[in-house]
This record gives sequence, C-alpha cells and structure tokens, in this order.
Amino acid sequence: MRRHTNQSGFTLVELMIVVAIIGVLASIAIPSFLTYQARSRRAESYSNLAAMASAQKSLQATSGQYHDSGTSWPDPASSPQGALGIHTMQWDPLSEAAFADLGWAPEGSVFYSYMSHVCCPNGLCFTGSAFGDVDGNGNPAAVMYVSPQIDGVGNVIAGTECPSGLPAPFDFGTPTGAYGKILNQAATHGTLDNF
Repeated sequence: MRRHTNQSGFTLVELMIVVAIIGVLASIAIPSFLTYQARSRRAESYSNLAAMASAQKSLQATSGQYHDSGTSWPDPASSPQGALGIHTMQWDPLSEAAFADLGWAPEGSVFYSYMSHVCCPNGLCFTGSAFGDVDGNGNPAAVMYVSPQIDGVGNVIAGTECPSGLPAPFDFGTPTGAYGKILNQAATHGTLDNF
C-alpha cells in the first residue's frame, strides 16, 4: 500500500510576485528614508544658527558690535573626506579661535561649516550661515539666519544682502502669492540644493 503525502509549497510564480512586491516597497521606502536622514542632519544647522544668533545679540548688547568670522569654519578641506558631505567634521582649534570673541561653538563634530558676517556698514546687522551637503549629492546647501537693521517702526533698512554672496532666504508660500525674505529665523536658502 502506498501512502500519498501532500507536499505543499510555494510555486515559482508566487515567489516572484512576493519578490516584486518587496522591490516596489523598497523603491518607495529607501529614497524617503534617505531624505529623512538628510533632514535630520540639517536640523543641526537650525539649532546651531539659533544659538549663534543668540550669542550675537548678547555680544552686541554688551559690546555694541556683532562678530564677523571672515570665512566659514571648519574648513571642509581639512576634513578627512576633503569636502562637505554626509560625514561629520571636527570643530578644530582654528574654528574655535574664529568664534572665540563670539563665545559660541557647536557641541561635538558638525555636518556644516559655519560663518558669521556683519552685513551693514554701520555694523548693526548680521548674518549667520551654515554650508553643508547633508544629502551627499555634491551640491552644497545653505541655511541662513539673517538679522537686518530695522528702523523705529519695523521697516528693514539694510542687511539682507551679505558678504557670503547670498541674499536672505525667500518664503514662496506667502498668502498674497508674492514672496518675502525670511528674517530673524534659520531658513534653508532655496536657490541652492534644497531637498
């Protein structure tokens, strides 16, 4: 007498369908995850620029002037990778010295290179900028904090164009359909790489 064993399993077609579904899900999830990672790295620049702005305002209140770092620190060429990217750079002694008068330094290693500029001829406005390539596509992005000179009734007098070569970031989503400059807060500069 012969026993019939019912061996069940997946057919090749069923396995191919499962592999195709996994491939489609991965093609959707991986780019979203990479964008999420880049945005979380970019959060460093927002918090550091807000801290830099606070230090600038404190310095101006005590000494009557803002700090100018001259260039961005740390120098990306001094990093082990030799450029801005998805790897952190050390906040080295040269960077520390560039911001010593301001009394500001980020905590630990950084994804961005930072600079501060006095923008007005009379020294009554400043810009803090952060340059980085946190999505690793080879196109550096800028995040800026622009604090212009304002008259007694709240109108901007000067300070929205700075020696960094970039104007203040724009807000393209204003209710009137026009765009305005984003001032006194950290904002991504949309004319460069914006992910």
